[in-house]
Amino acid sequence: MEELKAETFGSHARLQTAPFFQALAGCHLPLESYVGQLRALLAIHAVVEQAVIDCVDDRVGSVFSEDMCKLGLLRKDLQYFEPRTVADLKVAVDVAQQTTSALREQSMEAPLAVLGWLYVLEGSTLGTTVLQPLVARAFLLVGDDGMAYLRNYGAAARSRWAEYSQRMNTLALETGERAQIAQAANELFSRLEALFRALYPFQHESKAYLAASINPEAGRHPVPDDVREVHASVRAGDICWHRFPYFAARYGERGLGFARSDAAWQATLYPYPPAQLLQQVQWLGRLLSARGMPTLLLQVQLEILVEELATAIPERRADYENLLPAAAALHAARSRFITDAQAQELAAAFDLAVGPEWRARFPHSGSLLTAAVADECGGCEKAVESLRTWMTDVRQFPTAWIDAVESTLAQARQQAAQKAKT
Repeated sequence: MEELKAETFGSHARLQTAPFFQALAGCHLPLESYVGQLRALLAIHAVVEQAVIDCVDDRVGSVFSEDMCKLGLLRKDLQYFEPRTVADLKVAVDVAQQTTSALREQSMEAPLAVLGWLYVLEGSTLGTTVLQPLVARAFLLVGDDGMAYLRNYGAAARSRWAEYSQRMNTLALETGERAQIAQAANELFSRLEALFRALYPFQHESKAYLAASINPEAGRHPVPDDVREVHASVRAGDICWHRFPYFAARYGERGLGFARSDAAWQATLYPYPPAQLLQQVQWLGRLLSARGMPTLLLQVQLEILVEELATAIPERRADYENLLPAAAALHAARSRFITDAQAQELAAAFDLAVGPEWRARFPHSGSLLTAAVADECGGCEKAVESLRTWMTDVRQFPTAWIDAVESTLAQARQQAAQKAKT
């Protein structure tokens, strides 16, 4: 740890000279800068924490502990600021994206680099006692409001750092590996410096509403300029999310963020010519279906989105309804292989087979399975397997459920094959 401190002293010192921190101390840092920092850090922590999970080198896991996870704290802070609809800073979003892309690539090529990143991120907890009162004063925050990330360890920050340091110092590392870790730490310090300099000062024209304002992991794709449409999109994502508990069980809080940002992107499509709009929706449908989200989910979300947008801005209902033909096209594409009547019959049989308890836990699962088969028949090769793999996990589901999944898939495929012959 002393070696790391010495090797990274210069890059750490340069980070601390970023005008962001002087503006914070002077109580004139814009809210966009502070919230932009939280969004960027969430995206970075998401990559680093996933890299820990995926790392093939056991030494990384031996250093990491559950209390080092910061994603939940960052999400809590962003949820606090969510009602204010804070704009993104485009340059900062670009820097954050470049950083996460670089980290993902490096985690595969040099697994021990993760230890360098953890050194940087864990070390930042030592400065939170200084930053907390500055942030509270600058933005009139009380308690944990907007500062859960800064308060993470509280009074135990020093003792947690000592425990982490001890775990690091017990690692068996060769000279080249030590250099690799130090290099990774320096690179992250440098990228964070670029990030904080992009966060403040900034040009007014750099402000925009991007997907990152809803879901920091979603990046730079557009969302509506009208705040009412942004809020309606978030509501649509939430409604669809809660209607299908499968979402939460499989994808957790991270999935909710993508449900919201996807809905916000969909809300930008209604001015498109019909053919182009349909092409965009079909592209997203194929992408999501291959990841375990059949096009039924996208169809339902589009229908909910239209209603939420029209409720928010009634005078533009006719414009928003331009999204409905695309939703209908997704339904029609599945109906070519499995009719509504067949899908309903299979879903009812599935619910009966799994019993009332599991039917209540995961409603609409039979419908998702038949929709996945229809998507598969329509050309999405991974549609079924991406769903089946999760739904037949013996660690999560009883035998009766797994048998019902396999039976439903087999019957749906059989009916699709018969319909194809006719």
